[in-house]
Amino acid sequence: MDADARLARIEARQEALIGAVHGLTDVMEQTRDLVTELMAWLQEPPSSELPDLLKALTEAVGEQGEKITAMHGLLAKLPAQIVRTVAAGDVG
Repeated sequence: MDADARLARIEARQEALIGAVHGLTDVMEQTRDLVTELMAWLQEPPSSELPDLLKALTEAVGEQGEKITAMHGLLAKLPAQIVRTVAAGDVG
């Protein structure tokens, strides 16, 4: 291998190394920024919204359950109502 080829190979490796170090620097900067944001967030007082949110969610789910139960009751009665309507001749 001649000197020019060796120098070209060394130069390519050096450029790859510089690119890798640059990538690591970007990752370190992003990590620093995230840690800074996390530290600021941890300094805030705890939120009291979660219990209220869970209570509202529980109530909404309960209301939906009641509506589903009522709809089930209506659907269960529907075949008998159809039979009565057909038997009475009120189809039309």
